[in-house]
Amino acid sequence: MSHAPIGALIVGAGLMGRSHAHAITASGGVVVGVVDPDPSRATALAGTAGRVPVFADVASALQATTPTVVHVCTPLPAHRAVIEAAFHADCHVIGEKPLTATAPEAEALCALAAARGRHLVPVHQFPFQQGVRDLLARRDVLGTIVHVELMIASAGASGPRDADDVVAEILPHCLSLTQVLLPTSHGETSHGEGSLHGLPWQVTRVSPGEWRITAHADSASIAYVISMSARPTCAELRVFGTKASAVADLFHGYSVIDTGAVTRASKAARPFRVAGRSMVAASANLARRGLRAESTYPGLQALVHRAYLAFAGRGDVPITPRTLLDVARARDRLIALSGWTTP
Repeated sequence: MSHAPIGALIVGAGLMGRSHAHAITASGGVVVGVVDPDPSRATALAGTAGRVPVFADVASALQATTPTVVHVCTPLPAHRAVIEAAFHADCHVIGEKPLTATAPEAEALCALAAARGRHLVPVHQFPFQQGVRDLLARRDVLGTIVHVELMIASAGASGPRDADDVVAEILPHCLSLTQVLLPTSHGETSHGEGSLHGLPWQVTRVSPGEWRITAHADSASIAYVISMSARPTCAELRVFGTKASAVADLFHGYSVIDTGAVTRASKAARPFRVAGRSMVAASANLARRGLRAESTYPGLQALVHRAYLAFAGRGDVPITPRTLLDVARARDRLIALSGWTTP
């Protein structure tokens, strides 16, 4: 049985808008319009999407088009108004992270989505990368996970942006990965100790743009290092288990598991073993992404594809409201513990 392609309206024609346009096409969708207050930028993106109409504001776009989904790729301050307009037009929403400035705003939008019978999907794409999915598929090889660590060094604050504001935008990536790696960390309740935001977090804001975050969930410790000044830039996940360890390169989308035995020979061979496996994994990943024409943001295509199946009634929504809200509440808590005041 054939299915009509999903029509998508892109709001925000910057770098993320361009990446979403590619993910829409790769997922079998069709861009029906582009919204951006900069007409030259909107026209440039519309040209790559088949010369679709451009609009200066979302209200005009929703009056002139009938999309199934609105992709929100604007700066954070505009998110809530765009998402509300999309729901009132009976559209689903895929929104860049952080979805909202605060958890209460996310709660209000989830309630509106439920009332309108629509889905709200945040772009927490790291768990949908092939490397993370490969790691999760081999979770039993790791044994019991005892430590999860993320190191993210970003150049996002090299321009006029506030360094701590960039860190706050990165937090959902760390939290969403913790959810899938340590599922018991967010439990079944929406508040309290059974949730991700209820973990015993400690946050040290060493200086603007330099955050160090720790917690523990059951027998596993958690550590995030987020830096605006460390170089080279990187996004790396390390998972340590009782049987093996794993490293995932989140910028590129691949992972490597090291299952070396506890022997002198294994210890001596480890640098060569890990380097060899990394070379194989990186090469295979480069070829796979080349075939998909996935030049940036690995995991985005997979997330959009899963969301489109859910919008068409052919699968479950990839990120549930419960997990969405747990990330939002945990982010609020980390920001509060840091002592940083949002601008």
